[in-house]
Amino acid sequence: EIKIPTLFNPIGTADAELSSNEFDAATQNVLQYLFAFLGLVLVGFVTTHPEFLTSAERLIGDPANFLAETVTQIQDMGPSGVAYFGFIYTIAEILAIPAIPLTASAGYLFGVRDGTLIVLLSASIAASISFFIGRTLLRSYVEGILGEYPKLQKLDRAISSQGFKIMLLVRVAPIFPFALSNYLYGVTSVKFWPYFWGTMLGFAPGTFAYVYSGVVGKILTSGDDAAQPWYVYAGGLALFSGFLKIGGDIASDIIDNIEDEENAS
Repeated sequence: EIKIPTLFNPIGTADAELSSNEFDAATQNVLQYLFAFLGLVLVGFVTTHPEFLTSAERLIGDPANFLAETVTQIQDMGPSGVAYFGFIYTIAEILAIPAIPLTASAGYLFGVRDGTLIVLLSASIAASISFFIGRTLLRSYVEGILGEYPKLQKLDRAISSQGFKIMLLVRVAPIFPFALSNYLYGVTSVKFWPYFWGTMLGFAPGTFAYVYSGVVGKILTSGDDAAQPWYVYAGGLALFSGFLKIGGDIASDIIDNIEDEENAS
């Protein structure tokens, strides 16, 4: 009886009887069909909603002004604003356009829970697309850029055996630029699912902090009555940011230790 590991196992079981190469090939085939299907859906959607394509062109041409205008537009779009925001966020990450202001605006527009979920989903989709572009279409070009990040090169050996753990740590402690690193990880030895789940889970704390900052900003500027005084929200943000900084420092130390172990081996 052949045991096939589940695609949604973030760590990857070592006792599966299907070889890692076969599993990686099977995973890649599934994902190729999935992204092909999503591509057709996207083409159909853009065809029936040409304003999305126009928005993408404006985002590429003048990202700073466009992102500022987007927040105002989404407020008047109703439910379709969620899809529009997710689309713009995904494109911004793929193009390596700084998306921190957009992340904070998600809290302003959608609140903590919905804003965090929308950003996490959009960022994870963008990270997946960039990963496969780096692994396939732009592999030679990305391999050249990888030479500028010797720390990531040193971690590559550890990534092959501790993919999920390493990805989780480097996302909690963002020692590499998020959007650019998505392409760089495509040419490392990390498998897709450890990369995906490590990215999503490791990106969550920072995402929550930025989204929550947008909520605090809305409370401070709107003048509306809030459930708590403004300083309670500001204090909560400061406290969470402090914990996030401590967590990032701990993750950085663990990464340094792993790097030292790899150098010594």
